[in-house]
Amino acid sequence: MTTLYHCLQNDEVFSSSHSLDEEEHLLLQDFLKLFSHKNYVEITLEDTSGQQVLYSRVAANQYVGCRVGVVHEQLCSPFCTVFGATGIDSQPQYYKIDSTVSQETALAAKKMTQQLLKQLCNHKNANVRATVAEHLDTPAALLEQLAYDEDIEVRRTVAKNDCTPTAALTYLATEADNNIRCKVATNNSTPASVLKQLAADADSYVRGRVASNAGTPIAVLEQLATDEDCNVRWWSANNANAPRALLAQMATDENTDIRWRIAANTNTPVDILERLAMDEDRSVRGRIAENPNTSASVLECLAVDQNNIVRWYVATNTNTPTGSLERLSTDEDSDVRLEARRLVSHRVNRAAKLPLGTKTTKEQV
Repeated sequence: MTTLYHCLQNDEVFSSSHSLDEEEHLLLQDFLKLFSHKNYVEITLEDTSGQQVLYSRVAANQYVGCRVGVVHEQLCSPFCTVFGATGIDSQPQYYKIDSTVSQETALAAKKMTQQLLKQLCNHKNANVRATVAEHLDTPAALLEQLAYDEDIEVRRTVAKNDCTPTAALTYLATEADNNIRCKVATNNSTPASVLKQLAADADSYVRGRVASNAGTPIAVLEQLATDEDCNVRWWSANNANAPRALLAQMATDENTDIRWRIAANTNTPVDILERLAMDEDRSVRGRIAENPNTSASVLECLAVDQNNIVRWYVATNTNTPTGSLERLSTDEDSDVRLEARRLVSHRVNRAAKLPLGTKTTKEQV
């Protein structure tokens, strides 16, 4: 496995120097079977010299492989990469095969996949077990089993799988590893009772993840909104389900970053945005100027803000009145002028393309 290029075809491995040993070959085949329902699969194996080789299944029984080099994230998808490698030093041609699979075929593939997952659940290689723990078709019983796995990475993977059952998540929420508890706190399937428990966690990162979870009960979110750690409060302010009263309360937080987050939140009511538009901090006013829900009247006021960054955000907001944009098109700051002229030009071009007789408002033009 030390050569730069390998070609795998019909479940056989060919190399200009030598083939995989028997154990590596079997492991590769296990993974290829596990993801046989996918059109594109990437697998990396590490040889005794530490070299990693990326194998890709582009279509049925057609593979290419390259030795792994620097990280390269722009790879075709859907794909699965295991053993920690995410890139290659000499990228081959990849072919994405688009195909429509019948419901019967999909169900048959899922059944076959679950059978293989059961076989691989006790595999001696922890990376194999972690891949089973990550798979969305892994049965609940197997995920519960893997929640007690001796390898910490396997347990971490179980903790972040949205299909993990409540019993396993409840157990993992008591793990000593804060990374596991963080993953449980962000899991969309974590029950409210466990989120409430983790909201009192000694680790602020865990509490912050609870604050970010859309499933966190309002009462718990209100508790976290007054947390002593500003990062926890920041995540509370960013929660999509934060009620109006809570957003109004946090809009007066002494920490600038919290007010900044409220100003950027698209769920923040207009009257709170109007109040924050007068904030002493320019970054807060800038987020108000950027917010798509900010009213035209507030944008008119911010268009004459003393800070050029605030005015730049006003010039990019599609709600900004044309009159304000025209004034900003002669702004002393070149970047502000450029954005204002660009938006005015866009409105003119859009109006010119409207069908004859279409009524337009002043701001649309």
